[in-house]
Amino acid sequence: AHVTITDLPFAISQIETNIAVNTPLSGWPSDAPTVSALSWGLDHSRFSSSWDFVLGADIVYLPETFPLLLDTLVHLCRDGAVVYLASTMRREHGAQDFYDSVLPQMFNVELVQRDPENNVNIYKATLR
Repeated sequence: AHVTITDLPFAISQIETNIAVNTPLSGWPSDAPTVSALSWGLDHSRFSSSWDFVLGADIVYLPETFPLLLDTLVHLCRDGAVVYLASTMRREHGAQDFYDSVLPQMFNVELVQRDPENNVNIYKATLR
């Protein structure tokens, strides 16, 4: 499997450290994960659109970035990737609005898991 881990530029060194600390003693069964900076809506076009899955956790928290996130997800999924997003459903972050109104503009969205105790939802999305 080929895995690419992305975040904003300031977080890249921490991700690289986390990967190094968690590398299995026997090495990776296939290629080591690739780490790359990604700023939604700004440099997403330098990434491939041929992914099997796009995974995100706690990335829905600033309503002003929702259009940028949507544009980035559309680009990454052009060749049929399935998106899974896990979110703490904080009202002040507009998470429910993102999943009810923003993401469905371009994706079929399905709630696949809900943890009411921790207020966490996991959604599956496929490009329309």
